[in-house]
Amino acid sequence: MKRIHILLAILALTLLTACVKGNYELKINKDGSGESVVTIGFEEEAYERLGERGHSMVESATEELFTQGYNVESYNEEGYIGFQATKSFEDVREAENLQATGGMTEMGVGAALSDNIDMTVEEGVFTDMYKIEAVVDLENSGLLGGMQQLVSNQLDLTFTLDLPVSPKAHNADAVDGNELTWNIKTAGTTNMMVQVGVPNVRNIVIAGVAGLVIAAVVVFLILRKRNKNRDHPST
Repeated sequence: MKRIHILLAILALTLLTACVKGNYELKINKDGSGESVVTIGFEEEAYERLGERGHSMVESATEELFTQGYNVESYNEEGYIGFQATKSFEDVREAENLQATGGMTEMGVGAALSDNIDMTVEEGVFTDMYKIEAVVDLENSGLLGGMQQLVSNQLDLTFTLDLPVSPKAHNADAVDGNELTWNIKTAGTTNMMVQVGVPNVRNIVIAGVAGLVIAAVVVFLILRKRNKNRDHPST
């Protein structure tokens, strides 16, 4: 299979016309179980203009997520229409393996993760303090096929981490209780940091980074297919 950045070169043939937003949310419970949620939405007016082609693109993406064990439902909120895919897991380490499913390795997801996750541990009498620092680099991953600047104006990508306890420190862009949200850059790198006193927090962040890259891949595949259909309209 050709790597996804070669396929995405077709984006250079046309201009993107619709804003797309994507969010990957990872909710972790105290027992290590949790829920993984991928939400993808298009501007409703632009999506409706695509007609059957738009529906076909969404169906293709949702079918792929369904094969990975997600429960997929339609999404319509605040002027955006698309889908929301949810998957529960008993152990956060199950979510860590998302990047190896559905051919994501061949798509170049590993390049975005690389070795950019560091953990330091400060041992305490009752609680060990874990500090995780992660770097998401979509620009140099090859996923955008050299179209970073064009896509960055059209794509709103975020990662939400819902922790079972309050973090001690973080650099999230938005906070709602124990829920942290980062805005992910498509043209450049995104630095994420969270410090929390719970075990296995490294697995949590690895799972989150892997999941948000998968969300990005889904968006880019939809955009690629949309523009390919536009260049070759059905007769």
